[in-house]
Amino acid sequence: MAWADRAAPIVADVIRKVGRADQQALRQALIAAYPWGARKNAPYKAWLEEVQRQLGHPLNAPKHDPDNTQADFFKQA
Repeated sequence: MAWADRAAPIVADVIRKVGRADQQALRQALIAAYPWGARKNAPYKAWLEEVQRQLGHPLNAPKHDPDNTQADFFKQA
């Protein structure tokens, strides 16, 4: 079993218990839930990749400003 396969249910459980509303609390819970001792090498890299896979990366989230109506000009009714 790969490290990511072991990490997936742990990360999912933490996200389910803590929720996504408070990102700081979620990050702290994920840090506390890391199960494999020293944070280095393959297990830690797999853990970080699994967290990123399940949470998504905030820099890749679409940006939308509801006050900017300039794009509404191009929408067809």
